[in-house]
Amino acid sequence: MEMKTMMNLAGMAIVPELYNRKIIKIHPKYLFSLAGFGIGSIISFIIIVAEEFNGDVSSTTGHSHLHHLAIPVIFGLLGMVVGYIYGKKSQTKEESFQEIFANQQTMSMILDHLPLLVSYLDTELRYRYVNKTYEKWMGLSMNDVYGKFVKDIIGENSYEALIQSLPKAWQGETVRFDTSRAMNGSDQFLHVILIPHLSESKLVKGFFSVVADATQLRKRENKIKKQKDQLEEMNAEKDKFFSIIAHDLKNPFNSLLGFSELLHNDFDTLDEATIKEFAGYIYESAQNTYKLLENLLVWARSQSGAIEYKPSMINIKMLVDENLNLLQSVAVKKNIRLESGVSESITINTDPDLISTVIRNLVSNAIKFTTENGDVTLSATLRSGSEQKDALEISVSDTGVGISPENLKKLFLLDKNYSSNGTAGESGTGLGLILCKEFVEKCGGKIWVESEVGQGSVFHFSIPNNKSIDSSNFV
Repeated sequence: MEMKTMMNLAGMAIVPELYNRKIIKIHPKYLFSLAGFGIGSIISFIIIVAEEFNGDVSSTTGHSHLHHLAIPVIFGLLGMVVGYIYGKKSQTKEESFQEIFANQQTMSMILDHLPLLVSYLDTELRYRYVNKTYEKWMGLSMNDVYGKFVKDIIGENSYEALIQSLPKAWQGETVRFDTSRAMNGSDQFLHVILIPHLSESKLVKGFFSVVADATQLRKRENKIKKQKDQLEEMNAEKDKFFSIIAHDLKNPFNSLLGFSELLHNDFDTLDEATIKEFAGYIYESAQNTYKLLENLLVWARSQSGAIEYKPSMINIKMLVDENLNLLQSVAVKKNIRLESGVSESITINTDPDLISTVIRNLVSNAIKFTTENGDVTLSATLRSGSEQKDALEISVSDTGVGISPENLKKLFLLDKNYSSNGTAGESGTGLGLILCKEFVEKCGGKIWVESEVGQGSVFHFSIPNNKSIDSSNFV
């Protein structure tokens, strides 16, 4: 009897060891069968003691002894059945757990590879989770931010924007807001989506935060807006400019129509001197109209991109002398001296047609606003530097009437279209100076003017002398 008791106790003592060796997880039905057999043995032992069994077995008492042996067997079989059922349930739970774990790993991998800053905040606005993108963007690990308050991690602007959006989020609404954060010496623009985490009873348990870096998008939007504003401004300037041009076109046509009508109606009664005078007015009006139309056509071609920058090596003195010869007859009428102080040795790589147009317009203006017996002088200076910084500066000076400070501000502006009559009553529209500015800039240069009323004017423009200049930058 003592031996049976010791064996049963030993069997029960083996159970923890079997569990530690994971036998319970692998073969639960055998373990439960063993346990049932042990329990049945104990019950049988108790019954034997109660009946004061003396150990003798006979054919007459065999039936009473058999039930003592059947009890452990029955309990062992019951244990096997229970173990089988338990094993099935354990296996199902284990598989479910593994599936959930695999899904969590997949979800974590997806979140870590999203180009978005994903985090989870509790109701006290403490960090409980951040993805890898958040860690990289902030330069902090999960351990650095876990349990920390949001205000200790994000910038002041972002925190204020978050606080302003919280009331709606506490009511269960998904809120969106834009904010910015200073990083590496520049502003980073962020678009934030705050999503409340609600319980089944609609109580807020925390907040999901999804942040997108909208810096490049904001820059593109600002660039588009700036371009839109520039286009609107340019269109407004052109509309105003065309209204001015339309007005300026009327004046010469009024002269043409008026004097030609007088000649047509009163030709037989007019003397030869009057007819010649009217013919002179008609010729001057036609000439001014032609110049205006010519400038308009050139300007229109420039605006449409039809005029391209085509550089070549040119001798500046030859270019200047050519234009002075073209305008010599106009200067002679007012007894104005045209002088050139340009050296024969100056050559430059630029577009000869564009620069020739600029020189011709500036000299023509100088003649127009210079009184009789005045002077118009051209000079050129090649300013040396590195190969990429050599520049030629050309100046056209006159001894004319000069320009007031308030009118100086209107020069070269399309919407202002400043113009005035010359010293001999020559008309103009100011379009020539606008063309000069556009052509100089197309050559990669700049233009400016110095003037005082009664002291004449000096128009300067500089253009780069770069043999390797890329014409595509100025077309």
